[in-house]
Amino acid sequence: MKWRPYGSTNSVAKKQVTPRISMIIGFDTLGNIYASFTQANTDSKIMAIYIRQLVKKLDKDRPKWRLDTCITFDNAPYHVSTETMAILKALNVPVMFLGPHSYNVAPQELLFAAIKATHMNLDMEPTGKR
Repeated sequence: MKWRPYGSTNSVAKKQVTPRISMIIGFDTLGNIYASFTQANTDSKIMAIYIRQLVKKLDKDRPKWRLDTCITFDNAPYHVSTETMAILKALNVPVMFLGPHSYNVAPQELLFAAIKATHMNLDMEPTGKR
């Protein structure tokens, strides 16, 4: 329902919506990128899958990665959820949480911005955190 002048239609034109793509990206100081793209909102379950797969990959490629690696997270709800924290502890993942609203010190945010501004946003629609 909407307010409308008498005699006009009460319908709203369909808006074409592109599929939502969520990204989880990690990278290391060697330049390796560990990315996950899903057509689902990121939540604790998606984060758990990503962490398990990341640890499996790192364990295979660099068995002693825990000695020189720390995974950083902002404080998104799915980063600090009970489920995520339990997985990080169970897999012995070294982790550091950034302060609130610290997008400017999170290196992955720069990568997100570059991807969103180019390859995934051909129409150059405004994106990102404000």
